[in-house]
Amino acid sequence: MGSPDQWPHTIELTGQISLEDKKASAYRMLPLDVPEGIIRIEVEYSFSRDEPGGLWWEAGNILDIGMFDSRGSEFLSAEGFRGWSGSACRGFFIALQEATPGYLPGLIPEGRWEVILGLHRILPEGCDYRVIIQLLPGGTSCHRSMKPFESPVLCKEPGWYRGELHCHTHHSEAEGSLEDLVSTAKAQKLDFVAVTEHNTVSHLPELAALECHDLLLIPGMEITTDGGHANVWGIDRWVEFRCCDQDQMARVVAEAKARGALISINHPKEMGPPWTYDGESEFDCLEVWQLAWFMLNDQSLALWDRLLCEGRRLTAVGGSDYHQEPFTGELGAITLGTPCNWVYAEELSVTGILAGIRAGHVFISENPSGPQVFLSAIFNGQEVIMGDRLIVNPGAEIQLSCFVVGAASSLLRIRSSEKDLQVTVGGDEFTYTWKEKVDRETFFRIEVVGISESDQPTVRALTNPICLRLLES
Repeated sequence: MGSPDQWPHTIELTGQISLEDKKASAYRMLPLDVPEGIIRIEVEYSFSRDEPGGLWWEAGNILDIGMFDSRGSEFLSAEGFRGWSGSACRGFFIALQEATPGYLPGLIPEGRWEVILGLHRILPEGCDYRVIIQLLPGGTSCHRSMKPFESPVLCKEPGWYRGELHCHTHHSEAEGSLEDLVSTAKAQKLDFVAVTEHNTVSHLPELAALECHDLLLIPGMEITTDGGHANVWGIDRWVEFRCCDQDQMARVVAEAKARGALISINHPKEMGPPWTYDGESEFDCLEVWQLAWFMLNDQSLALWDRLLCEGRRLTAVGGSDYHQEPFTGELGAITLGTPCNWVYAEELSVTGILAGIRAGHVFISENPSGPQVFLSAIFNGQEVIMGDRLIVNPGAEIQLSCFVVGAASSLLRIRSSEKDLQVTVGGDEFTYTWKEKVDRETFFRIEVVGISESDQPTVRALTNPICLRLLES
């Protein structure tokens, strides 16, 4: 190759991918050797039948792209992850102090690097690809120091906090920056936001550097695979996403939970994209509400309800899946916090919010100013709230109560494993109390239902359940 002082060096990688290749693996690793003394790597790629599609449909081939450095790319234990941009752009760079959003700047160690191609969509005739890598040498230079993420405690008081659990910035395929996201969240009067970029953690250093005293930022990532998507919250480093089958997904879930993170199935519905893996009960949460309610969220809710009836408890959460745009000071109908998660937490911190979600102390509303709904139950002087379990004697009578704010004239739908009740909300602040004799294990949860402009019922808010268990004799 010659001395690094004498070149930028160009590497060209070409090949073809067939449908059989995609069936064998959803990813292709392309190795390249990087010598000592490189301070910048530039990558461009192209592929045949690169044709634009739409929001709900795809036209031509689609190849995603990312990169690992010489520290390794082993499944689940890789230390060399340097970034991922999906198919959002056709090129990226990695340098000592800066990188394309989606990629991590820093030292460029010599050795075997790898470009990773994600075989998202391959047409029957196959896909030809071409990857051009430029290696740029330079003198000794400092690299950017990465400040570790430290979770602040923004409020030490217990209470209900509202926020967003699923959103993206330009570190995924959105156009807006993290600063734009923060501005939108503040305009929505949110207390917390989990930033969940697709398959990358390049936003974590920015979260750590951004001093935000009135908005809690939760580090997250959206595991994005052809078989479904899943959010991971409370992370401090990259999470494996290269899952091609159920066994690999199960290993990723176990690893995330072993690290203390929460993991949630995302939008398991048509065009979500749907969830095709098994093992739902191993997850902590399920996103039952993504975007506006009418966008097939009844399918996600039905899956969660079925799991509840089977005795499998996952916390129901919502997420706008908002892809941030440059903030102009105006909010659209679909924006951050639509829907909005209300979480009861002992404090406003990452630890506090995640503990509240893990406990199921969550209700979801159509937006930050939408209906609020609080469910509680009392037995023998013990009071519990949504997400809790209440153990009672067989045949015991318990009292349940639902307090609703901001939903006058809506319907209060009381749902359990055995029956549904429906009550009209009689005012802006409305309380409904009833008693139940418990002779079997069951649950109770609440939906607040309104009527849309097309005269169709639409969910405006919903709670997690109170689960009733019988005391063993």
